[in-house]
Amino acid sequence: MQRYLMFFAALLLAMPAYSEEFPAPFGLTWKMSEKELRSHGFSDASNTGGLKIMQSFSAPKAWSKAEKYYAVTYEGELVKAIAVSKSFTDDVYGSEGKELYNQMKKILTKKYGTPTNSFEVVGNSLYDEPDEFYQCLDYSGCGSYLSIYEFNGGTIGIRLEGERRGQGYLHVGYESPYFSEAKAEISSANTESDTEAF
Repeated sequence: MQRYLMFFAALLLAMPAYSEEFPAPFGLTWKMSEKELRSHGFSDASNTGGLKIMQSFSAPKAWSKAEKYYAVTYEGELVKAIAVSKSFTDDVYGSEGKELYNQMKKILTKKYGTPTNSFEVVGNSLYDEPDEFYQCLDYSGCGSYLSIYEFNGGTIGIRLEGERRGQGYLHVGYESPYFSEAKAEISSANTESDTEAF
């Protein structure tokens, strides 16, 4: 019996937690509390569908290109982290945006391997001129600059976003395995609530 208990204990030790498996960016820690996030400069921004979004203009380990950071919490604990770059302006051909996107893609590929999915296409509809790069990214179905890395149960995504002609930004998001669990729990609760409504 003691031998089986020792084996079970060894098995548990050999199974690292999600937080040890999937990296948390910007000096944050998965499942850290909202109180801890506030101590790092995050403030409440909005609530949406069972998740709370917090915002900050700084992070414990800052990314030099970031303008702001978002922390998404579920039941008071961090499950997703996002950084948004400073806007590219007067960048009609998307040169600056593509350069930063490629820099980030190179860094992430070196750390986490080849992207699970990557889409780098523009000009599919309406905005098909070279100087309409960000307008195309902002228009549904026209184009996308996106790379997704699935790593140890979580997802990392980098995406160029268009705002208007010559202007856009880079979005970098880390979804921990806890984020998927949170979405599943929220969906289940919504289904149960809808069932009770009729």
